[in-house]
Amino acid sequence: MLQVLLAFLLFLSFFSCTSDRPEPINLGKDLCEYCRMAIADKRFAAEVITKKGRVYKFDSIECMVAYYNENEEYIKKAYVTNFSNPEEFIEAEKAIYVRSQEIRSPMGMNLSAYKDRERAKSVKGEILDWKGLRELIKKEYKFSH
Repeated sequence: MLQVLLAFLLFLSFFSCTSDRPEPINLGKDLCEYCRMAIADKRFAAEVITKKGRVYKFDSIECMVAYYNENEEYIKKAYVTNFSNPEEFIEAEKAIYVRSQEIRSPMGMNLSAYKDRERAKSVKGEILDWKGLRELIKKEYKFSH
């Protein structure tokens, strides 16, 4: 009986180690998983957490979405930083995205993410939801790694 209890506790502790929460971005130290550039601006940073609990960080929304599109079956959660508050992460599926020539992003697609539609509308540009963003990246993002 004791062995069964210990095995159960070990099993439980293993699964409690995998988190659904993003990790802080370490500017200049963390590298983008997709393009390998150093993450230099938190306003555009993004992360994915795999089903195994690994966290991958990205320097831009477009790098994260390209990675997501290529590896969806292994991903548990995806996050983007709120452009208006770069210390805040938003679930990628719930964020509102804007593609605007007024905001220059690290990889050149000029994408930013917002927590709500009203804030996104205050930025001049094309407003996208998660599905639309994924399609845009499939069509237009041409980064070879």
